[in-house]
Amino acid sequence: MKDTPPEINRRLFDAMMRKTPAERLMMSLDMMATARELVMQGILREAGEATAIELQRRAFQRLHGVPCPW
Repeated sequence: MKDTPPEINRRLFDAMMRKTPAERLMMSLDMMATARELVMQGILREAGEATAIELQRRAFQRLHGVPCPW
């Protein structure tokens, strides 16, 4: 999707590049944790009750697009 003007994209990119590698890593880890929580809440809403292992399996499949190997 390309709905952001090029000038704004450049500014966002420049701002991101001013961050240290550690700051960028922490941002990505925070985003992944948020995505995982959203996935878990969606699964709970759909499934109602589920065991912890079933939640993990469903989350794995939703995040990675393939069935959980375990």
